Amino acid sequence: MRKIIGLILLLTLTSCSYNTDFYIFNTTDKPIIVVYESGPNGKAFVTDPRIVEFDSNFETREIKKAYEYKTEPKTDSKNKIITCELKSGQALWIGHDLNFTLTNPNEALILKENLVELKVEQNGNQLFRVDDRYVIDFFETIDIHTVGIKVKKASR
Repeated sequence: MRKIIGLILLLTLTSCSYNTDFYIFNTTDKPIIVVYESGPNGKAFVTDPRIVEFDSNFETREIKKAYEYKTEPKTDSKNKIITCELKSGQALWIGHDLNFTLTNPNEALILKENLVELKVEQNGNQLFRVDDRYVIDFFETIDIHTVGIKVKKASR
């Protein structure tokens, strides 16, 4: 009987876990250039991102074509700088974390500790540039499994 109760308890606890993916979504009608520097811990942000397509509900689908990323080690640290072009309707998967939520300050700290800098450009113009101090303000929760930055056209 104790084994059955233990098994039920184990299944209950493990079924509560979920994976949250981090994305940068290009919601503009033109390509954008994304450059980000991931921190040395590498807990949340990856140095081998993937390009995906997304629909109006921000449901993603991985693209089968191979893309090349310009990844270069930063000379003065263990950080990596990743540069990538996203076409309209594409998103860059930049990492994931288990049971992540932006409303939890300790979990949101993961974003701050792992993203040194993020720049987004379009047609040679910088749309925005953010460092670890303000990165939380740019991310939003899409659903329990998706947190991202929706890049929008620059307002003029």
